[in-house]
This record gives sequence, C-alpha cells and structure tokens, in this order.
Amino acid sequence: MKTKIIMSIVLFIASIPLFSQNLNRLSIKDAVNKALENNYGIITVKKSHEINELNNSWGNTGALPTVSFTGIGSESWNMNENDDYNNTALSGSVDLNWVLFRGFGARITKQNLEKLEKMSEGNITITVENTIVDVILAYYNVLLSENNMKITEKNMILSEDRYEQEKQRKQLGTSVKYDLLQAQNSYLEDKSNYLSAKSSYNNSKRQLNNLMAEPLETEYNYTSSFDVAAKDFELKVLEIKMLENNNTLKNQYINLEMAKLDVKSAKSAYYPTIAAGASGGYTNSETDYETLNNMDNSSSGFNTGLSLSVSYSIYEGGSRRRALQIAKINKEISEIETTDMQQQLKNQLAQELELYKVRQELLVLAEENLKAAELNLELSKQKFETGSINSFNYRDIQQMYSNISINYQSAMYNLIQSYHTLLRLTGGVIDDFNTN
Repeated sequence: MKTKIIMSIVLFIASIPLFSQNLNRLSIKDAVNKALENNYGIITVKKSHEINELNNSWGNTGALPTVSFTGIGSESWNMNENDDYNNTALSGSVDLNWVLFRGFGARITKQNLEKLEKMSEGNITITVENTIVDVILAYYNVLLSENNMKITEKNMILSEDRYEQEKQRKQLGTSVKYDLLQAQNSYLEDKSNYLSAKSSYNNSKRQLNNLMAEPLETEYNYTSSFDVAAKDFELKVLEIKMLENNNTLKNQYINLEMAKLDVKSAKSAYYPTIAAGASGGYTNSETDYETLNNMDNSSSGFNTGLSLSVSYSIYEGGSRRRALQIAKINKEISEIETTDMQQQLKNQLAQELELYKVRQELLVLAEENLKAAELNLELSKQKFETGSINSFNYRDIQQMYSNISINYQSAMYNLIQSYHTLLRLTGGVIDDFNTN
C-alpha cells in the first residue's frame, strides 16, 4: 500500500510540468497589465476624466460671445368693401451678445474647470495605484495559498503514510487499535485541512481573475516567484516623498486651491457687468390688391445696430456679503482638512514603517524557525520508523512543522503587503512597478 501511495505521488508530481505547459503563463507584470487594460474601475474613472476634459473649455465660462439668428415670415389676407388684398412679410436678423467683463468671473471659472480636470487626472492615478497594489497582493495571495495547499498536502501524505504503517503494525500485532484510531483521526484531520487550503487556493485565483476582469475560472501558470527583496527606509525621506507625491493629498491641495478660487468668485460679484451687442437684419413687405393694382406696394431694407451696456447691482439684500463670508469659511475648512490629512498621513506612515521593520525581523525569525522545523521533522520521521518515538510525539512534531511552514509563508506575504502600503502612501507604486 505504501508503495502505491509513493508511486501515485511521483506520477502526480511528474504530471505537473506537462499540465502547466498547457496553461497561459502569467507573471505579476502580465496580471497588472491585464487589470490596467480591463479593470472596470479604471475604465469608469477614465470616462469621468473625459467629461472633465470636455467641460474645460472657454465656452463653458461665459467668456465667448453668443450669436443667434431669427427669421420670421407671415402672410395675411384682408377683405373689405373697396378691395381685397393680401400682405406678405419676411424678416431676418443676426444678433451678437458679448459679456465683456463680469468681475473676472470667466477667468475664475476657467481656472476652476482646469482644477477639476487636474483632480480627475489625480483620481485616475489613485485608481491605477490601487489597482496595481490590489493585483500584486492578489497574485502573491495566489502563491501563498498554493504554498499553503502544498504544505497541508505534504502533511496529509505524511499522516496517510503513518496511518498505513499503523494498519500494517496492527495486522502484525505490534500495534493496538487505539494507536490505529489516533493515526486515522490525524489523517482525516489533515485531509480536511488540505481540502480547505485547496478551496482557499481556488478562491484566490478567482479573486485575481476578477481584478483582471477575466473569466473567473480561467487557469494560469503563475511564473513569478514568491519572494520579497527587503529594503531599508528612513522615516524623514519617506515623509518628504509622501507630502510631495501622495495622490490623495495632491487632490486635497487642489480642493484647497478651488476653495481659494471660490473666494475670488464671491468677490467678483461686487464688480459691474459690461456687455456689448451688435445686430443686423433685413425686412421685406409686399401688399397685393385684387383689383386696384395701382395700390400695390412693396418695401424692403437692411438695418444694423450696436449697443453697449453697463450694469451694477447696488443692493441684493446682503447676499453678496454672505456668499463671500461663506466662501472664506469654506476656505478655512479646506485648510484645516489639508493640515489634518497631512497629520493623519504622517501618523499612518510612521506606524506602517514600524510595522514593516517588525515584519522584516519576523521573517528572519520565521526562516530560521522553518529550517529547524524541517530538520526536526526529518529526524523525527526516522525515529518514528525505527520505533524510537511514539506516534503522539511524531504527530506533535508534524503539526509544529505544518504551523511553522504556514507562518513562514504568511510572514513573507505580510512583508510584501507592508512594502506596498509604504509605496502607496508615498506615491511610488507606479514608479516601482515600472522599474521592477
């Protein structure tokens, strides 16, 4: 029975490369590029940016003139005692109206539209950064889940091997039923853990496919390795980068600039409005009598005109003063929110850097612990097979190895997660992705 199990494992392992060759190869860069191309969130935010680009036009500010055309045609019939007649009239005019000055309002509106477009660009960058980090972590989560599945599978195989040995010993009379039941329970428990780990692995693949907007059941051969290149960071350097490059903070800076523009816009209401106009038209009228033809007449002519107007609102119930006060208060609120965001981000950065350093040390400890656990498991297996230790001792060591192996994998993933959190805070996600 033991020989059959070993042969099954060998055949399974030998079939993996052949199976993998038939799958699409997928590296981290491939996964991110697929997500950037297909991710629904990125597509949506790009569409919003297109709207802001279209809105950012002088035509939306009231700075350009408006030109309109009006055409009128009429026909009338009149019946009286002397003679019946009809009148035909045609007229057309072109009018131009142009607000030349309204307290710099057009310029302020244009600056506001430019800020909105710039903010939408920032939203694209934020969405792209979040997508890159989410895909990278999802990819590593697939590798983590796969490794955990292999660990639980190895544990299950060891338990099955032990269970088969106990059955053979029971048949030979060198083992009791209690030991056999313990070995069986251990095997069933490890098989249950393996099935749970396999389910987690399948779910992690679906999550990655979801982020890439791919069919959920698509299978890939994941070619990137599950490792991390630890880097050392200094808080002051990271803080400077964060204040300059954090895209959420950049958008808040834009909000503050727009609040200042709102104050200018409120002040512009105190200026007069100067408008100019021009018009040109043509009229034609014809009267036709039924019998008295000598009374027929017609007239036509062109007309033009220019106008210039100045208007100033003397009193509006204090609405301009209130609008200015509200704009100033909103500017103060925006300044406070900016300062608060800077402080919160500094605090978060310090905490994340501290966590990153701790996770660096934990990974070193986990690696040393894993090496010792692997050696301990190998020696314990030999001792168990020779009868130097009992099944309970061997089971404890087996469980300890499984837990330490999973802890090591988790320590690697946690460090990768902390690293990308620092990149996100300092606005370095895109540069790091492009250079690696």
